Amino acid sequence: MKINSTIFLLFALFCQQMLFSQEQDQNDEKDQPCSCILLKENEANDLKVIELAEYVENGFHDLSAAAFDEKFDIPSFLNTVASHEDIEKTTTFTKSYLKGIASTGHKLSEKLVTMIEEGSYYNLINYRYDIIQRAYYFTFRLYSEEAGVNYHDYKVCSDGTTLKFNDIYVYLTGEPLSSTMQRMLVLSQPSTDKSARENMDSYKNVFLFLNSRKLAEKGDYKGAYDKISAITPPMSTEKFTLLMKAQYASLYDDELYEVLLTEYAELFPKDPTLYLKLIDYNLLKGNFKAARENVDKLIYETDDDFLYLIKGNIYAMENDFSNAETHYKYMTDNYPDLLEGYIGYMISLNYQDRFEEMITVIEDLITQEYDKVALLEFIEEEAPDGSNALGAFVASETYQTWKQKS
Repeated sequence: MKINSTIFLLFALFCQQMLFSQEQDQNDEKDQPCSCILLKENEANDLKVIELAEYVENGFHDLSAAAFDEKFDIPSFLNTVASHEDIEKTTTFTKSYLKGIASTGHKLSEKLVTMIEEGSYYNLINYRYDIIQRAYYFTFRLYSEEAGVNYHDYKVCSDGTTLKFNDIYVYLTGEPLSSTMQRMLVLSQPSTDKSARENMDSYKNVFLFLNSRKLAEKGDYKGAYDKISAITPPMSTEKFTLLMKAQYASLYDDELYEVLLTEYAELFPKDPTLYLKLIDYNLLKGNFKAARENVDKLIYETDDDFLYLIKGNIYAMENDFSNAETHYKYMTDNYPDLLEGYIGYMISLNYQDRFEEMITVIEDLITQEYDKVALLEFIEEEAPDGSNALGAFVASETYQTWKQKS
């Protein structure tokens, strides 16, 4: 499970838009106070939050970003970004930056729609009232087989008449989107309190970050890693820099990735998103028990039984196909639209030589209107190295006889 880089890709686009914007809007509005207020916890507001969350979810299910864009309160979001005491709000630089990231919500929603179209799952899983934050949140799970799992916590507010959201806590960055944007502004803004050299270093670091993204987009992950490694403090020790650096390493050097995850765990031992990183780290170390324990912690944290799929995968990796079967079966029963659950279930049956039961699974999928030819081609397909996790089943008399008769 590699770290999902979606949020960083968007972040780079925002920074690039800010840095290369040459025009200042002559009609900039004066700063407005935040008009999106938090809600008190009560039954009536519970129902309103659920309605808002389902409205956003239905929009994504229709492959539309409109509901998200409508409900993302941009003025309130920008107000939060600019609220840091070290940010000089009246400078051209700050105004250009805020203008550049005003499209944050739209870029993110468009990216999510694209990911859904390409096969990712984006589903509402729960809502809650956080007593400490005194705020309502609703949570979406983002999942794809390639990128793994991530969670987005939407912070709910009201403009007086309509419920909206004005920030998103991203599990894989360990902080709200506004905090990521705010820190980048603090680190990169020119300041009269800084020396010319310090201001130049800030600009240089931002360009190194952006150029690392360009190299990664071309598939040059080592070059991207080398580029981002040249960033100097304080930006070099920020979460988003360290996570992006680890992302690049994961794509070309597992050992280096392991080292970086270890360093991250030491720097941020209380990071609430560390469970996701420790799952990956322990899988690289071959410590399957510890990986499963961190999945259990994440299940407790999110109350998301979808993570049984990840546990099933881990059991399969350690050749415990009996426990893998149990978890995959749970997925087929509770998430019948998720093909990965069925595939995992068949693999666990395959390694237990329970071929007749695999036939039943295939027939069930065909009944669900999966294309039979495509499904059998997938089952029989070999990996580039000639292996096939379902090879014993494909070679069995049970399968060959059923295929000929059907």
